[in-house]
Amino acid sequence: MRLPEPSFSIPLSFFIGIVLTLYPLPPILAHGRPEWLSVLLIFWILNHPTKMGIWTAFIMGLVMDLLMTNTLGVYALSWSVVAYVARLSIRKARVLSLGQTSLLILVLIAIGLAVRYLCYSLLGQSQNHWQYWLPALTSACCWPFVLMSLQRWRRSC
Repeated sequence: MRLPEPSFSIPLSFFIGIVLTLYPLPPILAHGRPEWLSVLLIFWILNHPTKMGIWTAFIMGLVMDLLMTNTLGVYALSWSVVAYVARLSIRKARVLSLGQTSLLILVLIAIGLAVRYLCYSLLGQSQNHWQYWLPALTSACCWPFVLMSLQRWRRSC
């Protein structure tokens, strides 16, 4: 069976990421939910920079704002910043080991969370507990599984 090309697999992976993001979890696990769409966005930016960019991140962020019923533009701004930093680090990320790439994912997701934290603080909706930063760690731990799942398109670069 022939696997689809990246032009079809990108929307399919984002659809699966949206399902994983919106799937209800028990409250004790909800704080540690990985940032699935951010991880997928970073994966596609690092591996297919001609198909993914800052504008795609901005549009996906607007979609995420609508799906999560957040203030419009918070996810769009944070994912645009993450996409920009990811585009700056494409060359470095290609020579990093799996552990170093996971650390890069941790930093990129933490940057996105920090931008969102700043936006929410300016709106008076900040969350001042350590569990707010937990998705950066869980996303970095999920990075190897994302790489294994999308390995065919990673090698075609």
